[in-house]
Amino acid sequence: MVESSIASQAASSSQKIEDILQTISDGGLREDVAKVVRLAFEALGNLRRIHLPQDHFEEGGNDRAADDAHLELAPYVLAAVSTINQLLGFISKAFPAPASAAEQSDDDFDLEFDLVDGPTGDGVGLSSTRQQEESSWTPREQVADALNAFGGMLRSRVLDLSERLKFARNQKDSWPLLNELDEAQHRLTKAVQAVLFGALGAFTTDARREEILPAYRSAAAEAVALRAAVAELTFHIGRLNVALADATVEIAVPLVVAVADRLARFSARPEYRTLRAEDKKAVIDFRRTLHDLRHRREGLPLVPLRHAVEGFSKFLEAMGAINHREVLILHDKQRLQDILAEINGVLSAGALADHVVTSYLDALVGRLQVVVGRNPEVDQARREYLARTTSPKEPIGLLHQWRGLVEMTLMTVG
Repeated sequence: MVESSIASQAASSSQKIEDILQTISDGGLREDVAKVVRLAFEALGNLRRIHLPQDHFEEGGNDRAADDAHLELAPYVLAAVSTINQLLGFISKAFPAPASAAEQSDDDFDLEFDLVDGPTGDGVGLSSTRQQEESSWTPREQVADALNAFGGMLRSRVLDLSERLKFARNQKDSWPLLNELDEAQHRLTKAVQAVLFGALGAFTTDARREEILPAYRSAAAEAVALRAAVAELTFHIGRLNVALADATVEIAVPLVVAVADRLARFSARPEYRTLRAEDKKAVIDFRRTLHDLRHRREGLPLVPLRHAVEGFSKFLEAMGAINHREVLILHDKQRLQDILAEINGVLSAGALADHVVTSYLDALVGRLQVVVGRNPEVDQARREYLARTTSPKEPIGLLHQWRGLVEMTLMTVG
């Protein structure tokens, strides 16, 4: 049977998919939904296989003809688009839209809203927030409504990719192409995930998205991860900026090599894909600048290096504006309120042994990872706490200090 092969064809899925499929009493509908799931996983797999040659585009972009890079990427992009088109074609054939279904909106916002999880970024289940206007719809019609809505979003993104790649291909610089592929990989993945969740959501209300796709990340989770990655990079670039103030060439060279390596790792992280185009270009330009300065025949010029690092450091500080995103404001407020309530509960529990308080402090500092980047004072306190080599001498006093930091941070959230 088709549905019995889902787990082997999509190793990253869970037994939950099989369980959901087995609840569909109509054998024909079960087979069709199972095929949608299979095609969706194939599309997600091909999207993941698009290998973006970061170092070539960002550091060695002038070493080879741009056409070579385009030719290398083309098979992977075409394979992903091909499987997406197979998915859309099957949806069109097997799940025609119900006659009373709402018309497809020109704006994806309403459909994107269906994918937004709660303020903490935890999955809220597969059920769509779309209002069912027809309570008498059959299960097949319910699936068809969801698939045509999310499929329409997916189709529009595929068509949009064609136009955007055409524009990027005609640019002299290669970074627009890299950016468009980054953007497309993220947007198309989200849309395919929506199709997958829509296909299964008609048959369950308690399955979480992470149970279906372990790699799934909500908008809040993505923003939290991006902020933490940027905060970490900001810290290290800031240290480099300070160190270069009076460094010699002999000292500066290994520092630049280390930072270049850190930037390469940052650019390879999933969070990097969610940067805005202009922010991504700033990272690319800085990597290119470091690459060019490091490979000057006359040696590493310190003055241009200092100017470049100082400018990029200021750019990263300006990226703190990410904290104004509504998704992060809601997330941080909820998380900090929960943490503060927990701290107050511990402090009101009466006299506790030092080792008990220390154990809780360890857990508390770990939990505050979810708000890294919100308050530099909290971030620095975390670094110092994690770097310690001995247990705190007065853990209860330290816990009071942490409560003050959490309260202060909560006030800045609004």
